[in-house]
Amino acid sequence: MFTDGVRRVMASVPCPECGAPTPAGELCDECYADGVEALDAPDEIEVRVCSRCGSYVRDGGWTSHDEPLPDDELAVAAVKDALRLHVDAREPSVTVGVENRDPNVLRVTVDAVAYVRGYRVEDGAVVRVRLDRETCPTCAKRTGGYYESVVQIRAEGRDPTDNETDRALEHAYAIAGRDYADRDTFVTETREVRGGLDIYMSTSDAGLQVARRMTEEYGGGYDDSATLVGEKDGEELYRVTYAVALPEFVPGDVVEVDGKPFLVTDNSDTLKGIDLRTGRRETFDDAEPETLGNERDAEPTTVVSVPGDDEMQVLDPSTYETVTVARPSFVEASQGDEVDVLSTAGGVFPVPNKNS
Repeated sequence: MFTDGVRRVMASVPCPECGAPTPAGELCDECYADGVEALDAPDEIEVRVCSRCGSYVRDGGWTSHDEPLPDDELAVAAVKDALRLHVDAREPSVTVGVENRDPNVLRVTVDAVAYVRGYRVEDGAVVRVRLDRETCPTCAKRTGGYYESVVQIRAEGRDPTDNETDRALEHAYAIAGRDYADRDTFVTETREVRGGLDIYMSTSDAGLQVARRMTEEYGGGYDDSATLVGEKDGEELYRVTYAVALPEFVPGDVVEVDGKPFLVTDNSDTLKGIDLRTGRRETFDDAEPETLGNERDAEPTTVVSVPGDDEMQVLDPSTYETVTVARPSFVEASQGDEVDVLSTAGGVFPVPNKNS
């Protein structure tokens, strides 16, 4: 019989390994930690690697980097992905290194330190990593010339300029590279053809983006047409042609509108230009310009005299005769100064200085 003054002592049961007291006869913390394998690692891993681009399979899909990973880094990354730590491991520290290698098989060592129920636990493993080299689906498409769209860069009444075709290529490679994380988006081929440039893209959407960007930047428009080329998984496959038609006139062209000479400054939406007689900027909605020349053909000449605010006399670079020309607002030259002028079938016109 117990009395209020008697302390009750709880019974303890020894650890079955070391005999240390435990509440219910289970392993004590130290013996439990001693029996834990902190590290779970496979004996062998197979990594599928593209022999062309260096991409590899991870989480069931092909992935890649800006530059292919060296074999050592690829093997270490694969082993780290496969490692598992015991559920009770705390404050883990894992070291992974490549011990020896041959072209396709690497021996990777793993050393782990963790704490289980307050006791330090060390573990280690050796994993054999085999690199299975093959051709990834994207490279197979690239080498096979796969494409779903063609962007035809053309211009109304002229050939596209080098600047325009270079810009089209910049857009195409930007869409295939930085703008799209999708590995299947790439430039298949580019061809310089009579009248312009053809760009072959791996997806129809990529081609559409090139066409849109070019017309947004330079004006003009585009048409599209699709051709059925086959069927895959029950779906019809089409190739789309995007025919881009850039405007006839480009910045730098000198044109005549209603008998007045204008330097084209913009054609992305409506035609805009500078009146070479007055220097005023104007916009044309329904004009039908005629080409006189281009500012790149302008030549420097000497101002002979300035008889009035709106006119001056210069030497015509083509005939070396003195001619009277308009003195637009962008010309501030005095007698003896040099100005840039363009000799055309419609007359001699000052143009803004190329260096201004």
